[in-house]
Amino acid sequence: MGDYTRLLASACADAGHTCALLAINDGHLKDSTPVVQETQFERGHTFPVLRLSPDKPWTARYEHAQSFVATHAPEWVSWQIVPYGFHPKGIIPDSAFEFARLGEGRLNHLMLHELWIGLSLGEPLKNRVYGFLQRRALMAFIQCLAPALIDTSNPAYRSVLVHEGCTPGVLPLCGNIPIEPMPPVPRGDEWVGGIFGTVHTQLDPRPCISALARGAKASKRTLRILGFGRLGAYGDKLFAQLKDEYSHRSIVIENLGERPQAEVSRLLQSLDFGIGTHPWALIGKSGAVSAMLDHGIPVIVPRDDWSLRRPPTPPPLRDSLIVRLSDTPSELMAGWLSRRRPPQSRLPALAAAFLSRLNRVADPAPHPQ
Repeated sequence: MGDYTRLLASACADAGHTCALLAINDGHLKDSTPVVQETQFERGHTFPVLRLSPDKPWTARYEHAQSFVATHAPEWVSWQIVPYGFHPKGIIPDSAFEFARLGEGRLNHLMLHELWIGLSLGEPLKNRVYGFLQRRALMAFIQCLAPALIDTSNPAYRSVLVHEGCTPGVLPLCGNIPIEPMPPVPRGDEWVGGIFGTVHTQLDPRPCISALARGAKASKRTLRILGFGRLGAYGDKLFAQLKDEYSHRSIVIENLGERPQAEVSRLLQSLDFGIGTHPWALIGKSGAVSAMLDHGIPVIVPRDDWSLRRPPTPPPLRDSLIVRLSDTPSELMAGWLSRRRPPQSRLPALAAAFLSRLNRVADPAPHPQ
């Protein structure tokens, strides 16, 4: 979340706006430093930053935050919300509601990166109970905040929020991996695919790998699947299993682990395709897929196992590089791989859309078309 917020602030600064950053529940801080004021740098811009530790009581944190906001006197306060960022169980505590007062007398924007669990069909009762508590707390916080604008990252979440009486927009994400300049990578006799970042436990990539292997064989290619970034405990274990399972099938499986950003960018550009680990309906909330799209590579989505308990489930925002596995016969995969486009950060477009939405509220007078 910190990377995304800094990048968005830097793109707003490109457009001439002044930004400051506030983290009200920064789990990276140690007990010995519950309050940190510092300057952070992003893309040639500097930002004053206040970071507050979860070990400090909410009331004490609010006093620091109130002083920080008053000092910088913003016209807009943009809240980048992940409920699990407030509490390990994703339930915004009552004691945090005081923070909604930071936006009093200002315009508030709310970006909901996550909602609550238990939204999809087949969720266990435990998830639905926790989801009820998460929903009640989040909607109460929104009511206290009374934002002028609400956004989320995908149409499925927008549908849920509309049912709750909100009028949200959809603001697509951008990747947080800067594009490293490099010459085009020659395409040889091998298809190279990649999984980047956290692998969710719901993902079984074997049907996808089998389909890709058939497509590669039809095109007289071999297949290599790379994992890189912070795959998580499940992802590391999965790649070890896959490497063993496919060792005798002419399919190469490698876990490259965490790499520096510049190397990640070069890896992404060297791939023929990426594999998304989020379900189809929620692929828009994937930062890893956003990074793949920034780097111009096609993305195949194996999972289509998530649908709203209250139908219909809207499809994700359309992008010609993203395809669902079930929509992509093996014999058509070679044509799909040819869709790649030149690498280009979508951050400027994201910032332009973000600022345009803010400006329409702050200056509602009609503009010439």
